[in-house]
Amino acid sequence: MIKLLTYQVNPYLLLGEAAEPYLKTNTEWIRDIVNQLMMRHHQHLVKAGIETSLFHNHDETLNHTLPPYPRIIYQNNNGVFMVTGINKGADAIKELFGFYQQPVVAGKNLMISFEPYQKQETDIVKTEGMMMYAIHNYLALDAKTHKQYAHATAIEKLYLLRDTLLKHLIGDLFRYLQVEVDEPQLEIIEMLNNEQRKMTYKNHHYLAFNLVFGANVLLPSFVALGNGKAFGYGVIERINN
Repeated sequence: MIKLLTYQVNPYLLLGEAAEPYLKTNTEWIRDIVNQLMMRHHQHLVKAGIETSLFHNHDETLNHTLPPYPRIIYQNNNGVFMVTGINKGADAIKELFGFYQQPVVAGKNLMISFEPYQKQETDIVKTEGMMMYAIHNYLALDAKTHKQYAHATAIEKLYLLRDTLLKHLIGDLFRYLQVEVDEPQLEIIEMLNNEQRKMTYKNHHYLAFNLVFGANVLLPSFVALGNGKAFGYGVIERINN
């Protein structure tokens, strides 16, 4: 059973404060603020059994990045800011945001509030038919696959994206959430916004893809695949029942 809890993040800017930083895809500002608020209650969270390293995905003693799949994901879904916690991450954000049921000062010109958005509890299991999903700002390609993609035909590009998406699903999401699905199948239905965009993540430039795909697997919304998962790149949304 996979447990997910999603909160909507509502920023309130003082008059005269520029809104542009909050309109971009980048969500590092959300993580920075959440971690500032977490530090205010660090001692309480630790006593409550919360792994505070989940908020920033780094070992707090060694400052090493934790294993590849983040349990807390900071998202910008078409201008709607959200934080999703998965399993222990869901417990962590519920405990922290319980302290902030009213808007709180989060900076010189900013207040912020957290509002419960969606709760999901589901098994990731194989389905008889194909389920339909959208994946947004998917940073699929590393240096090797980017070269392959650049020299591929149109149909080869689709096959490469399909195989990469399946690899991320099995070797990343399933592996680190300890999910087993026998012979999952996946197909790309549509590439949205045919004009591909480049995005910069950790000083690397990536092609960003918006795709609709089908899979014979029941997946929850708001998990993520590919590069930059913790910051909401590659977030999945289910688009049928």
